[in-house]
Amino acid sequence: MKKRSSVLSITLSIILVLFTGCYYRPDNSTHSHESYFYTEDYPVIYADELRQIFGDYSISEREECYIPGEDCSCGYHQDEIHYYQWTITYKDCCGQTMECVMKNSSPFYPQQFHWLDEQLEAHIYTQYISEFYGNNLQEQKSWCFCSIGDFCKEVSSTDYRSQYRFDTSEAYRKSIEQEERIIHLSSMSYDELISSYPMVFNINLVMNPDSTLSEEEFNSISDDMGATLAADLGEDFNAEIHNEDCEDNWIYWFCIVRGDIYYHLDLNFESTVFESYVGEYW
Repeated sequence: MKKRSSVLSITLSIILVLFTGCYYRPDNSTHSHESYFYTEDYPVIYADELRQIFGDYSISEREECYIPGEDCSCGYHQDEIHYYQWTITYKDCCGQTMECVMKNSSPFYPQQFHWLDEQLEAHIYTQYISEFYGNNLQEQKSWCFCSIGDFCKEVSSTDYRSQYRFDTSEAYRKSIEQEERIIHLSSMSYDELISSYPMVFNINLVMNPDSTLSEEEFNSISDDMGATLAADLGEDFNAEIHNEDCEDNWIYWFCIVRGDIYYHLDLNFESTVFESYVGEYW
């Protein structure tokens, strides 16, 4: 177990260095900061891919970004990073205007998963959560978070398959990060996008103190919204929905697994979703 932890720690350090210039230094010795300059012109290099992903899009002028080198007292070291980023504006299949940021300090293809996350979160929040709840929500505390593949790391088990689960989820998360696949964000329907990869949505809904709704009425709206989400977004839609009162106390919970609504699960939510894809993806 100690050997596995060491290997995992080294692997994570390598990933941090490659993508952020940040890594863990277990001792307090000084370390000179390296400087990394990313100058690749992504809009030119990936012009064909961008047209396939975003359709008729617009892109901002190049923005020069800088992350200063520093040492953190917690033991992490950040190298100096110079890179470019661009803001892309496009429309989804429903005609909604979407925005995302492209950075040349990260590999191009994995960035699509972040853009997909953001588009799905924005669509569900604006077209469902806001439509159903309106001013009855505290918007600062209410959110929709999408996790593609990465939710697998939450899966744990005490049964004989625990090692299988760990290895499978690790391999899957790495595989989608390495895929050089085009995700057609502007043209694919939302049920198609959601069916592209196993993913889960975590939806948090907090009552507005000014709302005139009772807790029962507030929760009933969630039931209606959940049923609509499941019907609209297809049989691969997975979501955990919980409600809080205006004092941040949990008052209601249910989930959707592969389009079906549950108010009780034998396993936790992530494990139930994971099990539902056994034989399909892992």
